Amino acid sequence: MTSNTIATAGLADPTADPAADLTAARARNEDVWRRSSRLLYAGQIDEFVGHWCEDASYEAALPVPGLPAVITGHEALHAAFSGLVAGARSIAAHDVRFHQTDDPDVAIIEERLVAELADGSGYENRFIIRVTFRDGRIADMLEYYGQFAHQDLLRRLGFGS
Repeated sequence: MTSNTIATAGLADPTADPAADLTAARARNEDVWRRSSRLLYAGQIDEFVGHWCEDASYEAALPVPGLPAVITGHEALHAAFSGLVAGARSIAAHDVRFHQTDDPDVAIIEERLVAELADGSGYENRFIIRVTFRDGRIADMLEYYGQFAHQDLLRRLGFGS
């Protein structure tokens, strides 16, 4: 091996542009996020879950009674999200801010969710979500939200006590 080969063995390509890589990662990740969110809010749960890895997990940072703190796998994700959207006439995300981190597989999303529930009442909450992407799909989601508003929502939908 030459001295140059020894100096770069096992290291990332020194000619790669990290900024370009992060720009591409952001575009890819944001596209997955926006497409999956639109499907969720439209109640298209089969298609929504298709944007998640088979072994994906959703975790609530502030768990509330009525739902497990961690939900793993397509079947469990489908059941949980189906139940949540079934109780709504409409769901929309506002003030969405997508923040790509220096890790090309991790993003932080801020949003304000507004829903009109089937009983005519409303729901509004702010979310901060850490999302890990893998192979163009959602692998892991850790969600922070207004705990009391979320607990009240679940109670009204029949999930909580």
